[in-house]
Amino acid sequence: MKKVLILEDHKATRDALEKVVRKVDGKAAIFSISTADEAYAAAMTNTIDLFILDIILKPGLRERDKSGTEFAQNIRMVSRYYFTPIIFLTALYDEQLTMYSSIHCYRFIEKPCNFHEVEEIVRDAIRYQTENAKDRSLYYRVSGIIYSIEIRKIIYAQSRKHDLRIVTTEDEVTVPYKTCKALLKELDSEDFLMCSRGTIVNRKFVKKIDAVSRYIYLKGRSEVLELGIILKSDFLEHFT
Repeated sequence: MKKVLILEDHKATRDALEKVVRKVDGKAAIFSISTADEAYAAAMTNTIDLFILDIILKPGLRERDKSGTEFAQNIRMVSRYYFTPIIFLTALYDEQLTMYSSIHCYRFIEKPCNFHEVEEIVRDAIRYQTENAKDRSLYYRVSGIIYSIEIRKIIYAQSRKHDLRIVTTEDEVTVPYKTCKALLKELDSEDFLMCSRGTIVNRKFVKKIDAVSRYIYLKGRSEVLELGIILKSDFLEHFT
């Protein structure tokens, strides 16, 4: 299922863009958002395959505002979004050449929008699939040895004092001076969830959840993970 993020402050335009995306791909998950802060949150907790961004999100500031551009520049700093298509909506024609080179913009659409043109551009751009964690590996140096860990094979990770124990389908590696927070950032995948303080689990390896006793049972493993009481509600939402 493709995921599309629309960042546009004007509701009528936002609704029209959402309608276009649904016409192109009726199964797409659409994040229709009006502020950059909400867009950042959506992009970090999901893997977006297409961004449709308005350059000016604060019309009162007129030409001084480039919120959409700033959002795109920041998104390009996230490894999985290096090449994800970005379609800009803009009336600032002079900005085009700069953003084509610095942000690798897919296309510009001048306002007021011609939604037939938008449909054709979205139809082409949505074919792209953002790289997902299953094809990546992490590399850690431990006691002079470099370990390669395929992200798709990680079952869970637990912090122990100043070290992090990473358990995979094939082996386990203890990485010194690594935290769960740092690992989550490196994983950059919505499949990995914090289930308790100091423990991350790959939801693809979750076999059963005992919500009452707060236990997580894993596929192919005998150990049981604890589900933290504070994280319980947010964790369970990913399995509904």
